[in-house]
Amino acid sequence: MLKMIWRTCCSLKLAIILASVATMLAMGGSLVMHFNPDVFADLDAMNLGEWSSRFGRSSPGLSWWFYITGTLVILLAVNTACCLIEWLYNFRARWRKTGEYLIHLGFVLIIIAYFWGSIAGDRSTGNKVTVGETIPLKVMPGHYLRLDSFEPLLNEQRRPVDMLNSVTLLKGNQPVASGLVKTNTPLLHNGLVITPATYGQLPIGFEVIVPTVGKGYRLVAGDAIPLNNGYRIIADAFLPDAIIHNGQIVSRSDNLREPAYLMRLLEDDKERWRGWYFLGQGLPDELRNINFQMVPSRPIYQTISVLTINRDPGAGLAMLGGIAISLGVFFALFSFYYKRARGDRPDIT
Repeated sequence: MLKMIWRTCCSLKLAIILASVATMLAMGGSLVMHFNPDVFADLDAMNLGEWSSRFGRSSPGLSWWFYITGTLVILLAVNTACCLIEWLYNFRARWRKTGEYLIHLGFVLIIIAYFWGSIAGDRSTGNKVTVGETIPLKVMPGHYLRLDSFEPLLNEQRRPVDMLNSVTLLKGNQPVASGLVKTNTPLLHNGLVITPATYGQLPIGFEVIVPTVGKGYRLVAGDAIPLNNGYRIIADAFLPDAIIHNGQIVSRSDNLREPAYLMRLLEDDKERWRGWYFLGQGLPDELRNINFQMVPSRPIYQTISVLTINRDPGAGLAMLGGIAISLGVFFALFSFYYKRARGDRPDIT
């Protein structure tokens, strides 16, 4: 009985059936994914457990094929592992097939790494960072990422073809890794995978004209406008799209819709007033009482890089799997041509 089960687990026919059914389900499922982005659009933005709890279980009619395909792939990996174990048991008689079974080993390692990373890993998308800024990493507490430089590469039609991000990974205040992150070239460190997603322009303030002073100023967070009689206005913060939510001023989006400044009025370096000024509304009374006027002329934008930051504990195992497959292909080709040169195999016509 056990021998029959083992032969079934090592069966080539079983491998063909599992691979064929999984392929057909994946082909049909790709169409389901295309026409149902509300269910599948975030599949790469979160791990499988989170996606399943938020989307998969609530849409069983659309996601059933996904679970079955995953199960079939796991069974195929078990079948491949059984074949590999049998080969190792009979290594002396089958050592010439080392290349083929290295490919088997690589496949098993990659499948294990994928499910390990998808279940135990973390996904963090839409991380916006400007040059010189340091952001905390949600997926790896105690670590920070600093963007040292950013350069988009454009083609002749001025369309982006790549994004060059020079980044430094910090543990506390100590750099632990650095590199150039671009398309197909992530920064890898202890299961952390950092890749570029896109880039854009973030409004950070306005160029303004102050008629009472007769001058123009660049007003972003941290800038000040000196006035007469010892007054000075400082911009502490800027929100391109601010709303009042539960009595608090919060950011609704990064689009320039309802811009607002958090300002301070100082008189001889003593704070007289601090509050929000919505540019689409009238001046606060405290600013109007000192005859302050401010006319926004044009917005100021800063380039931001948007990064995808994932923690994948199976990344190292997947790399080993890729190396095993590459070596397996090399040995298999070498073995094939060596045998053909000796006349052990017929020529392919």
